Amino acid sequence: MINRISDPDGPKIIVCCGSGGVGKTTLSAAIGLYGALSGKKTIVLTIDPARRLADSLGLKDFNVDAQRVPLEQLSDIPRPFEGQLYAMMLDAKRTFDNLIFRHAPADLTKNIFKNRYYQHLSNNMAGSHEYMAMEKLYEIYHQDKYDLIVLDTPPSRRALDFLEAPGKLLNLLGHNFFLKMFRPYLHAGRLGMRVFNILAYPVLRAVGKVIGKQVLEDLAGFMQLWNDVLFEGFSRRAETVKTLLSGNMTLFLAIATPQHLPMTEAVFLYEKLSRNNMPFGGFIINRVHVLENQELFDTDRHGMAEFFNKKSIDDRLAEKLGITFNNYMKMSESDAHAINDLINKIGSNVDILQIPVAEGEIAHLNDLVRLSRMF
Repeated sequence: MINRISDPDGPKIIVCCGSGGVGKTTLSAAIGLYGALSGKKTIVLTIDPARRLADSLGLKDFNVDAQRVPLEQLSDIPRPFEGQLYAMMLDAKRTFDNLIFRHAPADLTKNIFKNRYYQHLSNNMAGSHEYMAMEKLYEIYHQDKYDLIVLDTPPSRRALDFLEAPGKLLNLLGHNFFLKMFRPYLHAGRLGMRVFNILAYPVLRAVGKVIGKQVLEDLAGFMQLWNDVLFEGFSRRAETVKTLLSGNMTLFLAIATPQHLPMTEAVFLYEKLSRNNMPFGGFIINRVHVLENQELFDTDRHGMAEFFNKKSIDDRLAEKLGITFNNYMKMSESDAHAINDLINKIGSNVDILQIPVAEGEIAHLNDLVRLSRMF
């Protein structure tokens, strides 16, 4: 799995998927750093980065423009090395606006941006972050400025909505009912000049009484623009994005922790990717409790009191250490059981990388280096 990332002829896009709270954003940054330390010019795209991640990358904050990570701050990396690392926060609203600029005629963009329905959709549309993340990834890929792009997807199953049939993707507005309702009347208004008279049609007049005339006019105006201007451009783009993500330039990774819900989500992602013939690279199981000296603990796991007596440790402290040890043993056994269950479900031919639970927080670039070396 990891050798493919560092391979000069390996994939150019790494898509990290998984549920929330599993360390996906931090691991995405570590994968990006791994790529940079392998000599690649790398960028990490993230949706909702934590403040501490910006600190660990040596950045004051994340913004919507690519920022270079100051790798010169690393203390234990041989000099010189050719790789570079950049980070960018994805802005769904800004990406959506750029799509309008790209696909709509210049004389109509002002009408679109003024439309209150568009303003609401572009800020609050269900699935907009997921779709726009893929759109931004596609845009950056075709700029051909980076050797490796690492995408940290939203913590949701919706992160894979773009894999559905193009028809579902093109329904990203989520209002097929309204589009079908308006379509017979759309020819009545001249695009960009005026919206057809709502009150002239009994069906629409009745709907207007329910949801309000102004709301209906805003909706009709946007549907008219969508039907006549935007649909074809979005349609072509959806197909090209899916083609890119299905090709050999892309690799999907499922990230989880060894608990039931994150592992279930990871299996769901794997199965959905498999059904859609998407290139799957493997699982990364984060925060795994592992035993560094399994043989010692297996042979004498109940002999801790005698061990502590030989070390002249206070009885109360020895008792607390024993409890801590037993709790850790239980967690390590539980994690091992969860990973064995995963292997039984997916088979032994899929790569699984285990990342041990960290001793401390990831607070500096050198901490990310330490994490990346676990790959």
